[in-house]
Amino acid sequence: MILIALLVLMSPSLARGRNLTDIFRNELANLELEPVGDALAKTVASAYPVASASSSVTYVYNSATDTFDRQTHVLGPIFGERAETIGERQIDLSLNYSYVQFTSINGQDLGHLENAPEINLRVVSFPIVDAHGNPSSVVLADGRTTTFLPLQVHADLGVEAQILSPSFTYGVTPNLDVNLTIPLLRTFLRAKATSQVPDPRLPQFALKEGDPNQQTLTKSGRESAVGAGDLLLRAKYAFHRGEPVDIAAGLGLSLPSGNPDNLMGSGTTRVQPTLILSRVFLDRIEPLLNLGFDLNCNDVGSSIFRWAAGATAQVVGPLTGAVVFLGRNELGAQTDPIEAPFFLQIERNDIYDFSIGFRYLIRDALVVAANVLVPLNDDGLRADAIPTLQVEYAFGAPW
Repeated sequence: MILIALLVLMSPSLARGRNLTDIFRNELANLELEPVGDALAKTVASAYPVASASSSVTYVYNSATDTFDRQTHVLGPIFGERAETIGERQIDLSLNYSYVQFTSINGQDLGHLENAPEINLRVVSFPIVDAHGNPSSVVLADGRTTTFLPLQVHADLGVEAQILSPSFTYGVTPNLDVNLTIPLLRTFLRAKATSQVPDPRLPQFALKEGDPNQQTLTKSGRESAVGAGDLLLRAKYAFHRGEPVDIAAGLGLSLPSGNPDNLMGSGTTRVQPTLILSRVFLDRIEPLLNLGFDLNCNDVGSSIFRWAAGATAQVVGPLTGAVVFLGRNELGAQTDPIEAPFFLQIERNDIYDFSIGFRYLIRDALVVAANVLVPLNDDGLRADAIPTLQVEYAFGAPW
């Protein structure tokens, strides 16, 4: 709690009682970018990575001795879950850091967004007014008169997040683990828009040379914020150990403690049941499969089917490598469609990522790890790559 308080006090935007998305309503007002800010507020947090709740050091059931043996050969993935549990009265503390710099949305470069010249057969424009703000008109180069002029806007958006996630896992029984994860975020939003009047893509609205209504304007703003994201509670119960695979059931609860307008939270409560399959073979390789559902309690139609498939393996000595494919199939768009999509439209997405990482065990209890998430398609809000670092320590509870 002390760390959270210090981070909040360090945030200049929160100190002024201002949110990141206010940039679109203030500095970039009247450029039709407000819907983009609203869309970002409701979709950014769902694109942040969430590290596994599974401990690197686990206790694996030994059918020959009917006991649980400490397993440190295969350390498990950073993203994706495995069925093994940490062990009764065992504790795992981890600290994860991820850096996210979004570069595109649905294949469009966030640094080079351009408004559509027409929406639903209506020219994107602004009305002509006189010095007193009253409706007026202007004579075009071809002699025609118009009461409005079309507008071309080039937008350059920079959206970043640094995520520090302390995580606590406790083995309640040999088969039951519980986990608490509290993401702490520093988010940053930069927006610049250059508008040109009249729109050169519509030559029929060209003005006479020297007309004062012909102009190019640039508006910009930037803001950062620090605070807590959505609180995540997770539990995992291993209900089958042995051939052909170990099977566990996971249940997560994501609470909307993060501020969506500061790009820190989803603004929704989510329940996340998951079926987890995995099995260690030859003491050095562990395939895994996760099938889960992200139930949006505020809007069931915006729920998400999630899955992960891959494997971890002992590379050499205390070094484990992990390769996991991750999928997120949305049942519906994560927010309402933009009524007038001048720059982009919110769509239902199928999002696929590839995760590769390594974990290194130090003295049977301390683990350091590095991972990178790489997108496999263009759907949704995407970064070119998301690096993650982790430090983890497992030990027995003193009680």
